[in-house]
Amino acid sequence: MRAVAILLVLFAHSSHLIDAPNGYISSINLPDGVDLFFVLSGYLIGKIILDLVQDRQNLDFKTGLNFLIRRWLRTLPNYYLFLIINIVLISFSLIPGFLNQYTPAYFVFMQNFHIPGDFFFWESWSLAVEEWFYLLFPLCIYTLYKLNKSFFKFTTKRIVFVVILIFILLPLMYRFLQSSPELDWDLYFRKLVLTRMDTIAFGLLGAYIHTYYGEQWNKSKNWTFLLGLSLLTAINVFETTNYIYLQTVYFSITGISIALLLPKLSNLTLKKAKFQPIQYLSKISYSIYLVQLPVFHILTHQAHGRLSDSELFILFILITIFFSAMIYHFYEKPIMKLRDRAFFTIT
Repeated sequence: MRAVAILLVLFAHSSHLIDAPNGYISSINLPDGVDLFFVLSGYLIGKIILDLVQDRQNLDFKTGLNFLIRRWLRTLPNYYLFLIINIVLISFSLIPGFLNQYTPAYFVFMQNFHIPGDFFFWESWSLAVEEWFYLLFPLCIYTLYKLNKSFFKFTTKRIVFVVILIFILLPLMYRFLQSSPELDWDLYFRKLVLTRMDTIAFGLLGAYIHTYYGEQWNKSKNWTFLLGLSLLTAINVFETTNYIYLQTVYFSITGISIALLLPKLSNLTLKKAKFQPIQYLSKISYSIYLVQLPVFHILTHQAHGRLSDSELFILFILITIFFSAMIYHFYEKPIMKLRDRAFFTIT
C-alpha cells in the first residue's frame, strides 16, 4: 500500500512528461497517493498506540512522551534535512519558491495549520498534517483519561473510541463551516491541517476495529475490500463540480473507502523473494516523497530542451530512487537504529 502510494505521487507530478498529444494520460483520475499514506499512517500508528493502551489500560505521560520521541526520530530528521535543502536550493534559484517572513513557520509545522502557506516546500503540507495528528491524538487520550477519573467513568475502550470520533467529526464540521465557492479547493481544504486530520483518523478507526473486533475484521476482509475498491473507483471516475461535496464529504468518503481496503491487505502474506522490489520501494518511500520535487524542478529547469520529455521522465524516476536510497541507507536508517536503542523503548 505504501509502495502504491508513492508511485501515485510520482505519477501525479510527472505524468505530463509521457503524455499523449491529446493529454489522455494526465487526465486519468487516480486516487491521491497522499490519502493512502494518511490512512495507512493512521492504521499503523493506531495499532502501536492501541497496543500500548491495552497493555497498560491507560496512556500515562511517560508512555505518551516515549511514543512521540520515537515518532519524531522517525519523521523529523528527514523533514528538517529537506527543509534546509529546499531553502538552499531556492536561495541559489535552482528550484521555484520564495522565502519571506513566514519561512520560520515551516520549522514548527505551522505553514498550513489553518491558512495555506503556499511559498515553497509544497510537499511538506502532508507532513504537517501527520505531525499534528501524532501530537494531538495521544494528548487527547491522555487528557480524557485524566478527566475520566473525575467525571465520565468511561472504559479504556470507550475513551479511545470517543477520541477517534472527535478526530473524524471535527474536521468534517470545520470543512462545512469553511465551505465556499470562493475558496480554492486544493489550498483551503485538501492541504490544511484542520481540514485533513480525519483521513488519518479513518485509518485509526481501522486499527481500533482490528484490535477490539479482530474476528469480524478478518471475516469481512473480502466484501470490505470490494466495497472500498468500488467506492474509490466511483469517486475518482464520476466527476462533479458541486463545491459543497468536494470541500466536505468527499474527503470523508475517500478516507472510508481506503480504510475498507485494510482488512484484506492486512491479511495478505507476500513471498519475500517475489516482492523484494515492492518492499524496498516502501522502505524508501519517505525519502522518495521528499526527494522527488527538488529533483523534478532541477531536471526540468536544467535539461529542458536538451532531452525529450520521455527521457526526462526516465531520468527523473532513476535519479529520485537513487538519491532516496542513499538518504535511506546513510541517513534515515542510522537514525532509526538510534531510535531503537533501549533508552527509547517503552519500559
